[in-house]
Amino acid sequence: MSEQAYRAAVDAAVARWRLDRRGEPLTCLAFDGALPGRCHENAAAYVTKHGGEVVRGFLVMHPDGWPEVWVMPHSVVRTETGLVDVTLPADQLRWLGFYPLLDAIDGFEKLAQRFTRESRPIAL
Repeated sequence: MSEQAYRAAVDAAVARWRLDRRGEPLTCLAFDGALPGRCHENAAAYVTKHGGEVVRGFLVMHPDGWPEVWVMPHSVVRTETGLVDVTLPADQLRWLGFYPLLDAIDGFEKLAQRFTRESRPIAL
């Protein structure tokens, strides 16, 4: 995946956020061995141990009154009951909406390490 394609995926997540400002519903699930700030590894470890599918995407953060949104790469797990976040507790998800990638992207994790947070201006 190119840097340009990654940034286009960020822009697509922000465009979807503008439509609903909620994202996909996430359920928080405590996972033994989950490490803070290691969502990609945590999701993969959970799938290896319990099954499911790793879902890559972006968390979009916009507390009221901000003139911009922050967009962070993130991985969760799709289970039979829906999407679960095995990294963040519920209180940290308060200001975040999760937007899965629309297409699979090779090299997403590598680019996610380079671009840990993007920002995009919004009209209030």
